[in-house]
Amino acid sequence: MQNYYLGGRRIMKRVTEQVAKTVEEAVRKGLEELKVPKDYVKIEVLEEPSKSVMGFLSSNLARVRLIVDRKLDDATVQATAQKADAIVSKVFEIMKDESKYDIKNKDGKVEVIISNKDSAHLIGYKGRTIEAFQSTINSILQKDTEENAKVFIEVNDYKKNKEEKLKNLANKMADNVVRFKKIIKLEPMSAYERMIVHTALSGRKDIETESIGEEPRRRIMIKIRR
Repeated sequence: MQNYYLGGRRIMKRVTEQVAKTVEEAVRKGLEELKVPKDYVKIEVLEEPSKSVMGFLSSNLARVRLIVDRKLDDATVQATAQKADAIVSKVFEIMKDESKYDIKNKDGKVEVIISNKDSAHLIGYKGRTIEAFQSTINSILQKDTEENAKVFIEVNDYKKNKEEKLKNLANKMADNVVRFKKIIKLEPMSAYERMIVHTALSGRKDIETESIGEEPRRRIMIKIRR
């Protein structure tokens, strides 16, 4: 990763190029390598997959370039925090939800920390309500202006605890791969969950991970590093 400077502001910039049968698959591979959300990158389609006369894919695959390029200063992050505060407040008012929340700026992102004794309705099945709420807030902010920090939602440390469980599971399964010398495929996971597992195991020299399958059944395969 290189650091660039523009008007006194540091720009963190990373680039990857990916090849796959489709543009969507190439983009997905790039996001997993960069370990960032899709709205953090600029996507350049360098080559479209071509088809033969019979309609089948030829040897020409899709090739894309993904560039992480965030130019966020403190004022932008603070402005995003204020907008997020107004959105969350309005949503809770409409829902007549009495949950307490705090908004923090951390490492160029905005965190909405929600606390409520009865949090099941805010978390949802496997955290899907949190993810939907988070996606909605970021979509609303993008309609206002593209220059916003990423907003993350946390409810009663659900994501923190889930991340720890996934890390422990990932390392346990990786140990089993080494011990029994066999490939292990984890259950289907969201892109966010797969990112946690890939990151947790990225430092290991004895195994490697790969995402396989199509959404919503996409999962991680752990195997011995050759």
